[in-house]
Amino acid sequence: MRRLIVLVLAAMLVTFTGCGKFKEIKVNSVKMEKVSPYGLRGLNVGLAVEIDNPAVQIKLSDMEANIEYCGKVLGKVTVDPFTMKGRTVETYHLDATVTLSENVSLYDMLMVLDKNFMDKCLVDITVKGKLKGGLSKTITKNDVPLKKLMNSA
Repeated sequence: MRRLIVLVLAAMLVTFTGCGKFKEIKVNSVKMEKVSPYGLRGLNVGLAVEIDNPAVQIKLSDMEANIEYCGKVLGKVTVDPFTMKGRTVETYHLDATVTLSENVSLYDMLMVLDKNFMDKCLVDITVKGKLKGGLSKTITKNDVPLKKLMNSA
């Protein structure tokens, strides 16, 4: 589960890198600093993310990812908004929340242990980015195979 959270966060950041210098934005490392339960169906996760941003300052918000397995939504990952400083390599301390869907049981979560889990798992990612000058864009990537994210991270 820990690796899944880290990959989804990395994918959210990479999703916003669509053109010009933005394609050169790199997530150098992601470390889990803390994990604490959130109610009966969730986790609060503290992450340290090192990002190399050769582009201008970008404020990222509305970062969400839905994780699906064989057509069934397992849960949602949301990351608190933050601002990536322009033209820097910086470590950001981010807070994320992982929430299991209402129809997911602990038995369903055992699917994560299946060796074919990543072949059947898809991620829908949404990120809103706003440049320092005020221009903003919401980018959505649907049905991104988790295995593809694993191979690119």
